[in-house]
Amino acid sequence: MVVICEECGKIYHLDPGKLKSHIKNPDGIKIKCKVCEHIITIRPPGEETDSEEGSAPIQSIPFDVTASLPEEEPLTSSETASEAEPADPGPATEVKREETSQPADTPRVAQKKKTSYKGFGLRTKMFFLFLVIPILLFIGSSAFTQYQMLTLANSITGESTDVVRQMAEEIIVNKAKGVASQCSIFLRNNPDLNKDDFYYDFDMRDIAIQKVGTEGFTALIEIPAPDQDEETGYRIWCHPNEDFIGSPLLGKMKEELGLGYTSFDEVFRAMKGGRGIKGYYKTVAKDGTHKEKFMAVEPIEQTPYLILSTTFIEDFTAPIQLIEKRATGLTQATQRMTIAFIGVVILFIGLSIMVYGYRLTSNIQMLTDAADRISVGELDVVIDIRSRDEIGSLAAAVTRMQDSLRFSIERLRKRR
Repeated sequence: MVVICEECGKIYHLDPGKLKSHIKNPDGIKIKCKVCEHIITIRPPGEETDSEEGSAPIQSIPFDVTASLPEEEPLTSSETASEAEPADPGPATEVKREETSQPADTPRVAQKKKTSYKGFGLRTKMFFLFLVIPILLFIGSSAFTQYQMLTLANSITGESTDVVRQMAEEIIVNKAKGVASQCSIFLRNNPDLNKDDFYYDFDMRDIAIQKVGTEGFTALIEIPAPDQDEETGYRIWCHPNEDFIGSPLLGKMKEELGLGYTSFDEVFRAMKGGRGIKGYYKTVAKDGTHKEKFMAVEPIEQTPYLILSTTFIEDFTAPIQLIEKRATGLTQATQRMTIAFIGVVILFIGLSIMVYGYRLTSNIQMLTDAADRISVGELDVVIDIRSRDEIGSLAAAVTRMQDSLRFSIERLRKRR
């Protein structure tokens, strides 16, 4: 049996068998609606709506209107007429409303209530769509931009270093060739000049010993005869250091270079048949660090001598390396600033979404609660939402619907 409260529209499913056992008076019983607390009179099936004069008074007994329902499916205040099963309601049952002690027109403000969701809530979706995804895209874009900047800086400085290195090698080789050509001309013009006097002849010394780079120099070396030992045959006759004059080149370099002599020996012994050679070897700088030196050897034409030109390659590449360090430092500083900016943006967007999302979801929950109450007949619910956006328009529409339902119910009551 289905009983509907005319005041609030609440639907009750009652067991006719249990109901019949409680109705002792043929005129019916009174029960109280659990939603609006109005008294509902239930008469036995088949009785007329109006009782005859002199009939016995209506019996009022406590009756649990939900006693006929299964325990696992209790009636809730949000159940509406549309949710009621269109089952056979049984014989027609007349429902009569009587006034209760509480006025029907007392306004009730819609209260916030916790709503359970099967999926993610609106606030979670807002955080994900407007915070997580944009921030991830922003971080990815920034990281890619920083990587590209660092790659570009390294590429530019690396290529610049290679270009400068090649230019430095050409400068050192050309220096050796130029000095060798000048010495050849001078020795042809001075055939009586003895090799023991090369260093002490100011003109010859100025030609044979020239500066290369910042710390480099050129030196004049004697080529040994075929029957001479190479270890002692390569002798120095012009050198910036006077102590080297007349000394074997390979012996002096072994003393000066130590472990780095192997690389020097490999480059120097590549010279065959008076052909020029060039290459890198390791040495110790004045500050005690191991650095690379580039060496170029060119023979002096028509003489048993050669010119050795050598200097630190860093003399030419140092400015480029300094630029590379500055570019790397600037890139790292930009990365730190970008990370800090991302942190500020995340904080600002997060706070904005928290504040706006809280207000939005609170208003939606309030409208949901108000709609639930209206659906069960609480037409006096006050919807207190002050918003000038779409939520405010929705609240106004719900309020108009509430007023329309109230007026419709009043007209139905007057017709009775």
